[in-house]
Amino acid sequence: MRDRLLRALERACGVDDWRLRHVTLSSTQYYLARREPENRRSARSERLELEVYNDHPAAAGGAMSRGSASVTLLPGEEAAADERVGQAVFMASLADNPPFGLPGPAVYPQVLTADRMLEIDPAGVARELAEQLAAAVDREPGVSLASAEFFVDREEVTFENSRGAHGQAAFTSLLVDLVLLARDDEGHETESHVEVRRRALEEVDLPGLVHRQAQFARDGLRAGEPGTGRFPVLITDDALRQVFGTETFSPLALRSGARFKFQGLTPWEIGASVYDGAEPTGDPLTVYANAVLPWGLASAPFDDDGVPATRLLIIEHGVLRHFWAPQRYAEYLKLPPTGAFGNLEVLPGSMAVADMWQGLGPLYHIVAFSSMMPDPVTGNFVGEIRLGYERRGNELRPVKGGSVSGNLFTDLAAARFSRETVMLGDYLGPQAVRFRELTVSGK
Repeated sequence: MRDRLLRALERACGVDDWRLRHVTLSSTQYYLARREPENRRSARSERLELEVYNDHPAAAGGAMSRGSASVTLLPGEEAAADERVGQAVFMASLADNPPFGLPGPAVYPQVLTADRMLEIDPAGVARELAEQLAAAVDREPGVSLASAEFFVDREEVTFENSRGAHGQAAFTSLLVDLVLLARDDEGHETESHVEVRRRALEEVDLPGLVHRQAQFARDGLRAGEPGTGRFPVLITDDALRQVFGTETFSPLALRSGARFKFQGLTPWEIGASVYDGAEPTGDPLTVYANAVLPWGLASAPFDDDGVPATRLLIIEHGVLRHFWAPQRYAEYLKLPPTGAFGNLEVLPGSMAVADMWQGLGPLYHIVAFSSMMPDPVTGNFVGEIRLGYERRGNELRPVKGGSVSGNLFTDLAAARFSRETVMLGDYLGPQAVRFRELTVSGK
């Protein structure tokens, strides 16, 4: 299939550059309904992802422009290679972008992205995890397992382009998705749902995960609404990853991206504060774009263009130091190409988690949001509280419903970071962040 596509590229008129990714995915899936196995599946897929570049005079006249278009070819579609390449050239000829090049051959770093345990026996890993899950649930009073899913995947990627760049990498992924039910003596029920994706088996503490989620489920039975007003807010667990926006696209990554600087979407400047005018009074914010983080979900030896991965200092003590830059936008802004952003790494602070609510009250401690999508341009966020706790001295009251809102950029200026760190797939940083004041809306 690859050779057929390369021959089609040689024959096609108007292909000035190209890049090709050959992706093979193997997936082992194991499903539980209650405690019983419901289904077991294995699947394999293969595809070629081609990007075609065409250089042509700009529609408005003058300088040359470059356009691009993508093609995906599946097994059995080889006969359509010439036609699909021709269609891509035509589509690329309609786009007028400033010219840019592709990276050439490079030495790529070694990055831990494939776990041998998941590669050797994925079905055995899934079964063993199911047994661990059942045993962990048995240790939790008042809690039962509603359902669980285990996905053990392996992806292999071979990259090449028309400038001679070439690389190969393998990636494993373990997804655990489970729902626990808690029931009280009066028959009331509540559930706790969690989805965890990691690259390596050792990164998943299933007994610890079950214990934490079981407590959340039991607390949900007696949770009430939060109050309304401006309060200190402590964010931990899954809620921390949500508020930083790594589930979608982090506002910190967007504001510091060369693409968004070129498009005028970020006001940030090198050497200037990132707090949008707020006075820094909390722990200094230091952020790395880390594409070589061991077992990071966004780690890879090279990005989609073939730029070698790196760990790049983005923000130091609240000041922007570098824009991260894919090949195209690095050329536009005359910056060194750094490749894709990778994982969000935030350096820790000096305060212990256990001290972060001492002397403050009331304080809201949020462990999970039902929904949270920070605006990647403005930094504004509103999150519906799935579960949290109102702390008043030694009193602890579970809460759910209502919302927490603020602005990530200005509120980070007064935030405190824990000294303990946590790895959450594509986030490495403080286990807890305490915002001085956010708006809580409840009863």
